[in-house]
Amino acid sequence: MSWLTARHSTDASAERLWRAFATTELAEWFWPRAFETVVSIDLRVGGEYRVSSAPMGMAVSGTFTAVNEPSALAFTWRWDGEDVETSVVITIEGGAVTVTHSGFATEEARDEHIQGWNDCLERLPAQ
Repeated sequence: MSWLTARHSTDASAERLWRAFATTELAEWFWPRAFETVVSIDLRVGGEYRVSSAPMGMAVSGTFTAVNEPSALAFTWRWDGEDVETSVVITIEGGAVTVTHSGFATEEARDEHIQGWNDCLERLPAQ
């Protein structure tokens, strides 16, 4: 199995970054605005989330496996229409965010997600 790590630093506080990942505020930055992103989040261990884009015809969803406010989130990750479920851990330390995404069946799948996470993290709120 293959995995990736993506990192991003910003001037935002840890609490601000937590809200960006752990609330429906995620819809405002996770994907480009043209995607008209819709987010639902039940933020608790065992709770589910869903991030979808009707214009792009895509969605990802999963279940929270760890919720440690304001420093870490862990959850499963499955694209609609795919059988493969992977795991994501997001750690926040000050203004730094680290995403570790593991469980890819192929290096090609991992590489597609590297670009996606880097693009996503570039859109993180700065403040």
